[in-house]
Amino acid sequence: MTRRKLLALTAVVLVGIPLALYLFLFALQAYSVWQASRMLDRLEALRIGDPAQECDRALDGTAPENGTHTIAAGTYRFVRLTEWAVKVEARLADKAIALADRVGLRSWKLRANCGIKDGHVTGVTAGLMVDGREEILGAGWRLVSAIPDSLLRHEPDKSVATSIHFAAIDGPPNGEDVEIFATMRSSPADLSARRIDTRCLLSFRGCESLCQLLPHATRILEARDLASFACQPSHWRYEK
Repeated sequence: MTRRKLLALTAVVLVGIPLALYLFLFALQAYSVWQASRMLDRLEALRIGDPAQECDRALDGTAPENGTHTIAAGTYRFVRLTEWAVKVEARLADKAIALADRVGLRSWKLRANCGIKDGHVTGVTAGLMVDGREEILGAGWRLVSAIPDSLLRHEPDKSVATSIHFAAIDGPPNGEDVEIFATMRSSPADLSARRIDTRCLLSFRGCESLCQLLPHATRILEARDLASFACQPSHWRYEK
């Protein structure tokens, strides 16, 4: 083998194969983000009382997992391989995931489901967890017939049509989660607050706060004096 051929073969092994693998994984990642965006659009269009077939259409192409339909980030669909890597060498796996985040192969999972009774939709649930820039970010929403009493206790107006709930994600890694409860009495603006920005799922830098993940929820947050709370990473607040 000549020196030129040896150099060419080395280049293919060291550069070509890793680059081809990365492009394959990135394409898989982009496809899964498209799937998630399409499913979220269809779920947001559902209303209580719609035929059950509309829910089936919204969840089409997803496999139920413990009664909930899920879509995982394309790179992380090899669940057994990922779990094996974590068990074998957790620190190395964590570094690999951090590196993957920086090159656009961000870890995330979307879960969704519908309540069905007598052939009609009685409720819709969607929730997303994604690796943010500094922490795990969670965004979810529910379309329900009425706001649960457990949430109404914290609302000054007990007749409110839309409610919002925060929770801490106890890791590691740590993070924050926000969930919006909407009803058929919710205004169009409140219903649009459920829209999750799926650009956070294919970001090289990662979204920094819940407000970036749920950009249309700012008005609801401001009305409850929660915008400053949700629009900056949690560690900034704790360090002040």
